[in-house]
Amino acid sequence: MVSFLLDWVAKYFSLGAFSKHKKTLTPQVDLMPQLDEKAITPVDRTSINSFLSDELQTEIRAERKFSLAEAIGRESGSFMKGESAIPRPVRAANEIKQFIANHSSEPSGVLATELANWCIADIRLSRQLETPLTALSQVIESLLNESTSFYEFYRQVAIAQSKMTGERPYFQQPDQPPHPRAEHTHSSIYNYLLKIAKLLQET
Repeated sequence: MVSFLLDWVAKYFSLGAFSKHKKTLTPQVDLMPQLDEKAITPVDRTSINSFLSDELQTEIRAERKFSLAEAIGRESGSFMKGESAIPRPVRAANEIKQFIANHSSEPSGVLATELANWCIADIRLSRQLETPLTALSQVIESLLNESTSFYEFYRQVAIAQSKMTGERPYFQQPDQPPHPRAEHTHSSIYNYLLKIAKLLQET
């Protein structure tokens, strides 16, 4: 949207306005030499902004959606102010991954990976970038206390395990015994989350 408008204004000032002026000249008076329109230098976009009101520029930018990569890029600008070159969201995610990995003994690593992904996707982390382990503790607490969230997390773990082994996922139903070949059960995942929660309390 912004690029389109700027290109249109540039074309207007470099070609449109000039052509309109030429039409007003009388044949007897040659006030302006004939110019090759292709040779006209396009108007600098920076100068175009001076022709647009602040209100219009604000409205134009309001329609623009920023990508996650651009948002992180803006955050990395704080490096120029003496802060870390790594954006805060990335540092927070890495701290969570490191803590979970250091306290997980599961050989496949599926539980650790899925727990980290689950927490990083939770909005609570974005609100506590300076204290990511606090966000992790809150996320685990919700998994332990909210059955809907717990069963969905269990399902994600089962799917991830299936993708890694190539076998079909074995889903345990609530209040039902697990499949004999299931790598993870409701009980094993609950105990794993409980263990991480206790370690966070001791930190």
